[in-house]
Amino acid sequence: MAALAVAAGVATSATAMSPQEEATFRQYCTNDYMRFCSMFDPNTPQVEQCFQQRLKELSPRCQSAIASFSKKNPEGRRR
Repeated sequence: MAALAVAAGVATSATAMSPQEEATFRQYCTNDYMRFCSMFDPNTPQVEQCFQQRLKELSPRCQSAIASFSKKNPEGRRR
């Protein structure tokens, strides 16, 4: 199920996510990962790039989860 934590890479692969944030991404972005970016290992910068390139194609809930995380971590701060 590590692949489902791929959404962590969406916002920034260098930023640690809280368990709640990971659960949100897992819930809302798993299908988008499988549909658009599953050809990439989930813990790589390629996944982040893939999601960013397809941002407008992602489900509204996944887009919202990404926006929320990005708003909290505008500079990709490490925690």
